[in-house]
Amino acid sequence: MWSWLAGAHTLGVARCSSFKNRLVGGLDANLNADFAKTLFTTCSASDTAEQPFDETRNTFDNLYYRALQCKSGVLDSDQTLYASAETKGIVDSYASNKVMFFSDFKRAMVKMSMLNVKQGSQGEVRQDCYKISWY
Repeated sequence: MWSWLAGAHTLGVARCSSFKNRLVGGLDANLNADFAKTLFTTCSASDTAEQPFDETRNTFDNLYYRALQCKSGVLDSDQTLYASAETKGIVDSYASNKVMFFSDFKRAMVKMSMLNVKQGSQGEVRQDCYKISWY
């Protein structure tokens, strides 16, 4: 299910602080050299600079999966989906079949919404996902 939900990264951006580790200490073998230059250029401004996850950052489509096929996944955790033999076939299927991706994504979101939903004081809504509140 997690590989289907990773497709949510077809929307939005990542800040350089989330992926710049892929650009230091030699080129990441799972990263396209030309795309690495793009990431490096993006990050040369600041750690808060943003890189879209795919070329249509505001459109829900399957281009995220096509980017993974080209070794152009922004996050290492995303690119691992294509580097792993367990999930490479899923990436290939979604890259070539948008309808399948949409259908599986919808099913996975519905399934996830039914998992032990925290309500009231049982859960925590974070204003900043990097900060954990200790009560």
